[in-house]
Amino acid sequence: MKTIQDFIKEIEGSAELQAALKAIKDKDSLAAFLKKYDVDGTVEDFGKAIQAQAEAEGELSDEAAEAVAGGDWWGFVKWLFGHG
Repeated sequence: MKTIQDFIKEIEGSAELQAALKAIKDKDSLAAFLKKYDVDGTVEDFGKAIQAQAEAEGELSDEAAEAVAGGDWWGFVKWLFGHG
């Protein structure tokens, strides 16, 4: 199994994985995506890891920061990948 952090790095280096992730519309689809790629972690873990990485890199817009502050990590993930 892959760690979430390793999978995020893999996504960053793959246009195919980025496109697949952008096509995801809900949490169930994201769970299936993580399972398909043998990722060790939940949808919530993935969202929190993406959030933490973006915060560390200083890439949050005001809109994204508000979503994160309000606990809407799924809204943040959708914003990050172009659905928000």
